[in-house]
Amino acid sequence: MLPKIILRYKKYQLSIVCTLLICCVYLLYTTNHVNSLNPNIERLVFDINHRNILNKDPVNDFKKKDMYLINPSENVCKDCSCDSLQMLFVVKSYVLNFGQREAIRRTWGGKTQLRSKTVFIIGYLDDIKYFVDLESAKHKDIVQLNVYDQYQNVVYKTIYALLWLSKMNITSTFIHFVDDDRFVNPVNIYDVAMNNIRSTELVMMGYMIIRSKTVRNKSWKTYVSPEDYPFDFYPPYIIGGTILTNTKTVRMLAIAVAYIKVIPIEDAYIGIVANSININMKHNAAFLAYTQSLSTLLKAVSSPGYETTYILLRDWNWFQMNYHTIEIKNTNFKKKISG
Repeated sequence: MLPKIILRYKKYQLSIVCTLLICCVYLLYTTNHVNSLNPNIERLVFDINHRNILNKDPVNDFKKKDMYLINPSENVCKDCSCDSLQMLFVVKSYVLNFGQREAIRRTWGGKTQLRSKTVFIIGYLDDIKYFVDLESAKHKDIVQLNVYDQYQNVVYKTIYALLWLSKMNITSTFIHFVDDDRFVNPVNIYDVAMNNIRSTELVMMGYMIIRSKTVRNKSWKTYVSPEDYPFDFYPPYIIGGTILTNTKTVRMLAIAVAYIKVIPIEDAYIGIVANSININMKHNAAFLAYTQSLSTLLKAVSSPGYETTYILLRDWNWFQMNYHTIEIKNTNFKKKISG
């Protein structure tokens, strides 16, 4: 009986070792293949960032002079202090989502205890310039790109946001790239950032996808051609709806995006760029990948499922009431212990 148990235990150990070995081989294979898209890019980015040396022509020609229709660089910090912000929220928003942006300003994007600032990255559609200009003049938080607002161009919202931030004088400890259909828990996201992200490291945190297959079916909106990306799988990446990082990482990404061919899958593309310069990606399940119960918001960092203004305002009010209730209970409990 005993030898059978020992044999079974050894088989179990062997299966674990094999699984770990397969994972390591996959990650090494993926990294090597991604780096083959543009070899020596890590050194290239280092030379540009630290020595102002440009040894290679960019793959992507981002016309910085023409990329913005509205650029609030001079006004974004006039009505509030942008020095030593704890958190900068960079919200990728569909241009027609006026209500969503207003709801975010009234909730996690504005009414918090954090020293934070929120800017919205939008594209353009025909015949609504007047309304966008009104919103921009009132709030001074709109960065409008000279890019048509459709799914295939979402990746440019992140790219141009990186380029815009790299030229701004906003000093923020942490930066959160987030979609406008998400609920953000400001207290939790700052706590997670403080405990996991140092200003000196290259790091991105969120919900990480380890193995994602490249879509070759032309009828799918996530299709990518073999010419644009020749490999069957993407390297590990953080889902694009909610990415937490720091200023150093943003600046390095802003340099690197010029040297990796753009594909229309935003989170996979940023993952490719991040892997090419060895940015450390950290998985955290508190960045929810799908909608869960309201009670999870108290422990979560961000949650999807907020496509309408009403739902965001309703759940924010619930969150505020329940969060303060927990704070009061904890305070009373501490008083009882100390008393």
